[in-house]
Amino acid sequence: MPGARAFFRPLDAVILILVAAAALWGFLAFRFADAGKAVVYVGSVRYGWYDLGGAVRRVEVPTRIGPVTLEIGAGTARVVHSPCPNQLCVRKGAVRRAHAELICMPARLLVALEGGSENNASPVDAVTY
Repeated sequence: MPGARAFFRPLDAVILILVAAAALWGFLAFRFADAGKAVVYVGSVRYGWYDLGGAVRRVEVPTRIGPVTLEIGAGTARVVHSPCPNQLCVRKGAVRRAHAELICMPARLLVALEGGSENNASPVDAVTY
């Protein structure tokens, strides 16, 4: 058949190898790091931030439906008590990785874990093209 094109050409193999190498680099370079602090938001207002290091301590955060009790320390954060009806935030359990979040929608509460120690923090937080 004259002029028929092959389905897979040699340059396609080079491009496929480059894409696979870039994907592998992405998985290895952006490992999940432990968080260093918990930032608490109530509504759209930043309530405060807490260091995750040290002993476990309880923090009571006032919200529109009542106080939410957080347990922060030993590298983790979790919601211990919330006045919301379905208790999804309590059942979520403890989180420890950077960029993890605890959310209580009825209370409009967000606990976002950020950063880690300087030793295990990646210099790149995000890349957008």
